[in-house]
Amino acid sequence: MTARNSYFRKFPITTYRGVPSLNILKRVDFNTNVKNFYTAFYSFDIESGEKIETIAHDYYDDVDLDWLIYHANDIVDPYNDVPLNYNDLESKIKTKYGSIERAQKRTYLYRTNYDGDMTIIPVEGQFGYLALPAAKKKYWDPVYNNVSLVGYQRSREDIYATTNMIISFSNATQATTNFTVDEIVEFTSGSKSGSATVSFANSSYTVLKHIVGDWSTMTSNFDVVGDDSKATATFNYSTYKKIQDVIPAVEQVYFTKYSFYDFEQKLNDQKQQISLVDRNYADSLNEQLDKLMK
Repeated sequence: MTARNSYFRKFPITTYRGVPSLNILKRVDFNTNVKNFYTAFYSFDIESGEKIETIAHDYYDDVDLDWLIYHANDIVDPYNDVPLNYNDLESKIKTKYGSIERAQKRTYLYRTNYDGDMTIIPVEGQFGYLALPAAKKKYWDPVYNNVSLVGYQRSREDIYATTNMIISFSNATQATTNFTVDEIVEFTSGSKSGSATVSFANSSYTVLKHIVGDWSTMTSNFDVVGDDSKATATFNYSTYKKIQDVIPAVEQVYFTKYSFYDFEQKLNDQKQQISLVDRNYADSLNEQLDKLMK
């Protein structure tokens, strides 16, 4: 380990309770300086479980220059701000949400579902672009060959919605235990079933979001059970009220639930791409940090 490159050796020594200590409270706004200083950088994809120290060793030939990667990419937490390997990510999700299944079941938001949809619809005809309702046309983009328009394909634009729909019911009888906010509730009655997430609840009234299933088609009172609270409430079917179509009904076919599990995976994937400052600038940045820390 060289004193010049080691990040914490750049901090001045102070006396704390009679003991010489690093003055880690001396901070400088170095992140902006790093980004403004270099004119060349490399995009780099971190492999699953790869350590920043390993990248510093391989690229800069100096493991102590890991701090340069942290600063250049605004990495504050060397555990949570870098991509986790599969096992560590699964463990984090289990700790945060209780189980993998629970994270997969809970809805984070809704997003457009163009992934994997390779459909190309014609311009005209019963199922063509021109026959679509105006509200649906924004989900399709034109496709051209060398000479003309040949059809329309799903737009690759990401559109997000906080939920698909908000509904409410009054209870047929007063509940003895209330549902808890953000828990999932479900019902099964004959051939009908549904699930949703609680937005508000008291002993006589419940507001639901993230609606799935046959809630609006019930013809008799039905029991609803909470996943977390284990509470059961009997909903009066005739009090069904649609408060809001957050995603208009005609457009809901273009959206899919995005779970908390999906969100954590996406967040982890986004951390894989970082920027490496050109190794030719490493010495200059070291000297600059030395001066700022004096």
